[in-house]
Amino acid sequence: MRRAIAADFAGLPGIRVVMTLDDRLPDEPGPWTIFRVGGRTQESDTWARRAADADWTVLIAPETGGTLADCSRTLARRGGRSLGSTPEAIELAGDKLQLAAFLSDRGFPTPQSRRVVPSLPLPTDFPYPAVLKPIDGAGSVDTFLIPGPLLVPDEAKALPEALLQPFLPGVPSSATFLIGPERQARLIAIGRQRVEVQEGRFVYRGGILPDLEASPAPVLAEAVESIRGLRGLVGVDFLRDHERETVTILEINPRPTTSYVGLAQLLPPGRLAKAWIDIVEGIHESADWPREGIVRSENSVTFDTDGTIDRMKEREASRE
Repeated sequence: MRRAIAADFAGLPGIRVVMTLDDRLPDEPGPWTIFRVGGRTQESDTWARRAADADWTVLIAPETGGTLADCSRTLARRGGRSLGSTPEAIELAGDKLQLAAFLSDRGFPTPQSRRVVPSLPLPTDFPYPAVLKPIDGAGSVDTFLIPGPLLVPDEAKALPEALLQPFLPGVPSSATFLIGPERQARLIAIGRQRVEVQEGRFVYRGGILPDLEASPAPVLAEAVESIRGLRGLVGVDFLRDHERETVTILEINPRPTTSYVGLAQLLPPGRLAKAWIDIVEGIHESADWPREGIVRSENSVTFDTDGTIDRMKEREASRE
């Protein structure tokens, strides 16, 4: 994803892209300038100094453990300009329990959520099967299917605390939006997530973009717009129940997601990067941004969790 974003920005005239790279990693040749970083202190000093000199900075980090919010605060303290969300918005969206309460209080469709300690007995008055996941996790890491209150895997019991939600019907899906200071969310595309359950664990395999059967759901954009400080590229994970024609919002990602890899394959070079900068700067590309998003492909691409495109799967997906 990081390379896809960097290449997309590098495709814009007059843009020079600078990336930091861990000294332990091999070279990453591409249309960018690399600055290698070493230890933890050096890394912090290096990226913050470079960011302060840049016109804009894209932060790529997980919300887990407050990493992304901390980076956002460091960037602001050093005088850098972020193309992403504020620390406060990141902390709200990154805390799944807090986000669930926020959405529920405002009438958005989201699962019932309860904080639990997995090493202790789970509540018997909760609807099962259920999903157990970290409160600040990302990417389906340590996410378990719980058939009943007494059937908790040992790995799940190792979590100090977790979020318990009902296992609901629907197709795992994602929507990508751009949002600027005026808090108007613009849809880029809707995709399907490739999620499997293996030995009681949810495993995220990547996704398919666009979902040719999906239609825009205004409630997704409204949920994004409801969080003050969300900015730039934002992802919404949700379930789409085709039979009931409903959606259920699971998570809001206050950052770029792996979907960028697929979007970059479907849009002209630099198209998404330019829209990203323009919208964050408050420049309206067009008063009539298409309701169905800017991805107009009749074929779909399939991307994996490591950010690669499986060309065979792409051809198969295009025939679905």
